[in-house]
Order: sequence, then C-alpha cells, then structure tokens
Amino acid sequence: MNFKSYDILSSLVPGFIMLLAYLPFLGFTYDKDYVIGYTVIAFGLGYLLNIISSLFEDFYFWTWGGRPSCNLLDGKGMWKIEQYNHIKLKQNLISKTDNPNPTNMELFSIAMRSAFSQKDTRMEDFSNNYAFSRTMLTCSIFSSIVIIFCYYNNWKAYLSILVIILFWYRAKQRGYYFSKEVLQIYSKIEGI
Repeated sequence: MNFKSYDILSSLVPGFIMLLAYLPFLGFTYDKDYVIGYTVIAFGLGYLLNIISSLFEDFYFWTWGGRPSCNLLDGKGMWKIEQYNHIKLKQNLISKTDNPNPTNMELFSIAMRSAFSQKDTRMEDFSNNYAFSRTMLTCSIFSSIVIIFCYYNNWKAYLSILVIILFWYRAKQRGYYFSKEVLQIYSKIEGI
C-alpha cells in the first residue's frame, strides 16, 4: 500500500481537530507525552470522518441546491463559477450515450471518464481539494456539536457555527471547481 502525503494529511488534520475537540468532552486533557498515540488515533478519526463525509455527500448536495456537476450541465453555477458552453457540452455528451433519456449524472460520468484518461491535468488536485473540504465540513459539524455541548454557557463556543457556514461554503465551492475542471478538460478534448 502506498501512502501519498495527501492521504496522510487529509486524515491527520481533521482527525487532530476532532481529537482535540473530544478530549475535554471525554474528560481527558492533552498530554504531550502521548503524541504518537494521539497521531495514530487522529489518523483513524480522520479516516472515519472521510467515510462519514462521503455518506453525507447527498445531504450536502441537497443543501447546495443539487450536485455541482449536474447544476453546471444545466447552466446553473455559483458565484464566479459558471459553465458557459453548457448547452453544446450537454448535447455532445448526450451523443455519446445510447440512453435516450440520460441523467446529468450519467453525462458527467462520461465526461469524467474521458477527462481522467488525460495526463498532466489538475483534476486529481481538484478532486483531493474537494474531498478534503468535504471532510473538514463534516469535522466542523461534529466538533461544533461537542464544543457547544461542553461550553454552552460561553458565547465563544457559538462561533463554531460561523466556522460550519464557512466550511460549508468552501466545500460547495470546491465541488463546483472540481466539476468545472472535469467539464473544461472534456470540452478541450472534444473541441467544444
């Protein structure tokens, strides 16, 4: 098994945040002598957060007003992120399937298949950034629940709600950036 630095950091960062949020809740204090043990636990927590964030993805899409990929194919973007050639792009994608009524998800998977076959693209970076943002959103939700529960009488605890909103927006934005990158690469391949 090969670990890339992204794999390690994408699990450690949210895992440590969760660990530090949950230590007081569980009645423990941070002890620097256990840093190796904390690192192992943080990696496991981060891995778990990755799984949970993947399971929550449909809920996140619902809160974002739909899947970024499907919205872009329908000409709906978000602030500063639009797919201007969406009509021609969608017509081209429809011509690549035998399904008389393809869904946007099916069309996007055709674009992804073509785009991921290209070398030297930024798609993996965009995909990793989206997955990391989604995990950090999930981490902020679970951490905020514990922080507000433990410190409900301190107004500063409620600032974690602002953190959730910011991470929600960033994850949405990263989802749109990834989807747009896939569609841009596909457009370049097809000359659209």
